[in-house]
Amino acid sequence: MPVASSPAQTLLQATLLLFIALDPLGNAPLFYSITASLPSATRRRIVVRSVRVAYIILIVFTVAGDIFLKYFGLTIADFRIAGGIILLIYGIAGILGFTEASSIREPREVESLAIVPLATPLLAGPAAIATVLYLKAALGIASALTAVTINTAITYAMLIHSDKLMDTMGENGAIALSKIMSILLAAIAVAMIRGGIEEALTAGPR
Repeated sequence: MPVASSPAQTLLQATLLLFIALDPLGNAPLFYSITASLPSATRRRIVVRSVRVAYIILIVFTVAGDIFLKYFGLTIADFRIAGGIILLIYGIAGILGFTEASSIREPREVESLAIVPLATPLLAGPAAIATVLYLKAALGIASALTAVTINTAITYAMLIHSDKLMDTMGENGAIALSKIMSILLAAIAVAMIRGGIEEALTAGPR
């Protein structure tokens, strides 16, 4: 992904890329289906907790993710290639309809829904984590942190009103949008892999 020519464009790029990885439009129907039988107050509490936990996870990886890379002797190019492969897998899986959501079974403890599977892996999963680490490396920590915050607010708004969103979009509309975002995610993943390979070849042997 090329670096934008202005701070506003940089922030827009970061926000859109993370929005695609988080896929709140695709997750909203799932959140609704899992919590539809619960009282509205309980459903709201679960959404608040899941979004909060996902936000904390993404912030931690945005701030300290590169420290983990250095500890294991990895370069940004290594992570761009690996992260791109992860995103590509998720993009292709989304296009084909093989998502983590398909294997979810509601646990007995309702409150645990907020952590698993809603906060992770559905929101702060490998795709989102790979994206925030890439954003920090490519666009800077300020853009990455701001993108995480903006997308958290957007995701919360969509999930808390998932019942209204479903009425507006319909099941077919939600599926179509999810497929489109999966295609975009796959295309961006290819660009990440290409950039990582070019960077590694330019840097030469370590």
